[in-house]
Amino acid sequence: MSLWMAVAIAATTRGVLVAQNGTVTMYDRAATKVMWSGAGVQTATHIATSNDQAAIIDSLNNEVRMIDLASGRGTTIQTGETPVDATFLKGGLYILERDARALEKIGVGGTRASIPLAADPAFLRQANGKIYVYSRAAGVLQEITTSPFAMSRTVSIAAFASDFEILGGNGYLVQPRAAKIAMVSLQDMKPAGEVSAGAVPVDLAISSSMLAVADPSTKRIWMIEPRESFAQAFARGFLRGLIGLGIEGNRDFPTGIDRVIVQRSRLYAFDTSTGTLYRSSKVIAKGITPQAFSVGPGGVYVWDDAVRRLQRLEPDE
Repeated sequence: MSLWMAVAIAATTRGVLVAQNGTVTMYDRAATKVMWSGAGVQTATHIATSNDQAAIIDSLNNEVRMIDLASGRGTTIQTGETPVDATFLKGGLYILERDARALEKIGVGGTRASIPLAADPAFLRQANGKIYVYSRAAGVLQEITTSPFAMSRTVSIAAFASDFEILGGNGYLVQPRAAKIAMVSLQDMKPAGEVSAGAVPVDLAISSSMLAVADPSTKRIWMIEPRESFAQAFARGFLRGLIGLGIEGNRDFPTGIDRVIVQRSRLYAFDTSTGTLYRSSKVIAKGITPQAFSVGPGGVYVWDDAVRRLQRLEPDE
């Protein structure tokens, strides 16, 4: 078993979930009190949440544990090969199964349905009541409706993107090989331009007021605090923040960060190779695994495996 699979945590609206070794525990937001504990999955690889539910994914054993956040009661579901992500939408749970090349829906009462996807489906996102799946090897973005549960539209775009995010009516793909960010109009389901983005961009975080691009080769996060919409900047063929014009806050790091998170206009960065978590450019934790921290409601939480304890590093003020 790989070390990074040992534990997964998620800050939720009701507390902080810690999933490990077949168990799941809910802590309060102060990370000092256990609210409840119960059965989980053997190897938690990812946690997806809604306001009142969680889905704990075990990619190795093809299982998902659906849990009620208030009570801890749950149900274990066998899935297709290699579930890697999930999302809750309109009362249903949608599970992305990479090697099965399928999107599975778990509906009310446990009803199940599945839709085939393109090769190597890797990223699952939702926007405007629809689901979007990006498949890396195929270079395809697919739009899926929930009622009926059906494939709606498909567009061919750049292959082998390392991240896919949505803001408003647009999707953004990070292309490490080309050192670009490509945009897709979700309204038209058509490519809508691309821009250069550092040397080897790998991850992207977007909020209503900030865009951040992680570039481990330059040990930098490229920051944009737009004075205009991101879509308008693409339409002109450039982004101020990525070409050094009118930018505030590009961040340099001592190591090659490869993950970036924006929470309430705060910037967090993570270097997988050293297990270092940063707030802006300041180290706040070392030697942690990629799934052993969470930034969300309540603050920044880290599981310290040495003392078997959840820690809140920063409150979300």
